[in-house]
Amino acid sequence: MTNISKFTLNANHDFLEINLKNPSSEQNKPLSFSCEYLRIFAPSECQKAHSGKQATPNKIPQVFHKKNVQLSQIEPLGKHGHRFIFNDGFNDIYSTDHLITLSETFDANWSLYINGLSSTNSREESINFKAVT
Repeated sequence: MTNISKFTLNANHDFLEINLKNPSSEQNKPLSFSCEYLRIFAPSECQKAHSGKQATPNKIPQVFHKKNVQLSQIEPLGKHGHRFIFNDGFNDIYSTDHLITLSETFDANWSLYINGLSSTNSREESINFKAVT
């Protein structure tokens, strides 16, 4: 059984590396993700994309404007996985199997997602707020 042994979040909180521990394998290559990719391909968003009501032609989640999303917190949930909490208020439970699948399918997922973007549904934030002091 593969388990997560360590999470490493970069200083900007926008890139996550996950170290796995698999007792039956000598090679445990870390999984690396942008927080944008994790947010777009969250388990619940992937489930919506594959459901009959909101099915998309290429089965890609319809989540946009997340280029600058950051991971705020990770909560362990025992055998269920880990809750990832993002700074846009979204959270979801990611199992180790889902994270491994996201890593294995990154090229195809990202390519389909990028090709499906438009001027109204882009990666860029829709509204930027600046603090006034």
